[in-house]
Amino acid sequence: MIHTYEFVLQDKFIRSRTRAEFETKEGKEKGEVHEDVGFFSYDSDRDKIMFRKFLSEGFVNTYVLEPIEPGGRKLIFKSESTESAGGMLARLTIEFVSGDEYKMLLDLAFPGKDFFNCQAISMNKVE
Repeated sequence: MIHTYEFVLQDKFIRSRTRAEFETKEGKEKGEVHEDVGFFSYDSDRDKIMFRKFLSEGFVNTYVLEPIEPGGRKLIFKSESTESAGGMLARLTIEFVSGDEYKMLLDLAFPGKDFFNCQAISMNKVE
């Protein structure tokens, strides 16, 4: 899995990109490839950090950053809206472990249900 981040559009936004290739599983002819592109932005009208994520599966999630605890090392983004997800909600947690490592947790919730963990990954900075 590869994650990249870069400032774009006169450094007003941060673009994230992900590409992950999964091996063939039982009952499937070939492995899967997941790609997504996201944009972090600052909504000055609302004084909020936003994250909009477009996924190769056809979903689009718009997240808003929850308030950060003092000295906190976690960013928690909760979906504010989703497209093509059947009303499912998402919560993305980014925890900074060190200057070179972070963890990402993706929790999902079906309409009217509690969040459950869908994915947990650890990422390390590579030059």
